[in-house]
Parts: sequence; structure tokens; C-alpha cells
Amino acid sequence: MTASCPDGVQVQSAASPAAGSGTSGDTAQAEALAQAVGDEEFNVAYSDIFGTVIDGYTPGRVALCVTDVARGRLLAQAAKRAHPAVNLNRLDILPCRYSDRTLQAAVRGLMAHNRPTIAGFPVYQLGPAADHSGIQLQTSQAGSASAALRRYLTSQLGGIAFTVVKGEQAAG
Repeated sequence: MTASCPDGVQVQSAASPAAGSGTSGDTAQAEALAQAVGDEEFNVAYSDIFGTVIDGYTPGRVALCVTDVARGRLLAQAAKRAHPAVNLNRLDILPCRYSDRTLQAAVRGLMAHNRPTIAGFPVYQLGPAADHSGIQLQTSQAGSASAALRRYLTSQLGGIAFTVVKGEQAAG
């Protein structure tokens, strides 16, 4: 079974030698790698496949989540050419369901006519799921239980997966 994009930083109980030790040197190298690969996300040649970069999902490792793993390897090589000091051995290229470009366009489309609510429910947070498996909407308890909200999102998102969860309004 092929691993897929993680849903964020995960705790690893014991770092293996391949994962890195999690020391500050490993952390600095992983951060540099994440920055180098992240810089390439804006390259027109890869924006259609780039999902996200997750630094530290295991100690000393970086996940590059893309919709096309073969082209993700090309993106990594482009990052290496642009930043020769980075260590691609710390990079895990993993599949994700949607590109960031696709998900951000879907979010913009939803918010274009629905501020600060969607289908009458408050929007506390809206954006790509951490693993780029779809859109995540945080709303009120009533919104999270609403079949009408789910029907509306289904009609607006054109087949893009989504989750609706109870959230809390940001203080401020």
C-alpha cells in the first residue's frame, strides 16, 4: 500500500535512522528542504500538481504532497537545482487527492457569494484539508449537522470532497 499525504504533524514514538534523529541539525535541514520545495510551488510547471509541504511530519523529514508523484520527483529535482545544499534524502513524495490550486479556487468560489455565511451557517474557517483530500469547513454545531449545508456544498464544489466540522468563532 502506498502512503498518502499525512494530515499534519504526527508524533513518532521512536525515530528510525532513516527518519532522522529530530536533532536541531535535522530540524534545520528539514526546514531548508521544506522551504526549497515550497519555493517551487509557484513554478507554473508544477502548480497543477502541488498540494502541500509538511515539515516535520516525522522528525527530520519533509512530506511533499502532489497529485502526480512522477512529476513531484521532477519538482524535487528542480528544488535541488535551485538550492543545491538541500538533502532530498529527507523528502518523502506522497500522493494527495487535489492540488492546492484546485482547492484554493474552490474556496474562492464558495466565498465569492457567501460572506460570512454559507447556506445561512457561519463560516469559522474554510480551506484545504491538511492532507489536501478536499475542503474543510468549520461552522456552528447546527451547520455541522445540516443536511441542507451538505447539499449546498455538493452542488457548488463540482465533485470536490469536503468535510464539515463543528468549530468555534475566532476570538477578536
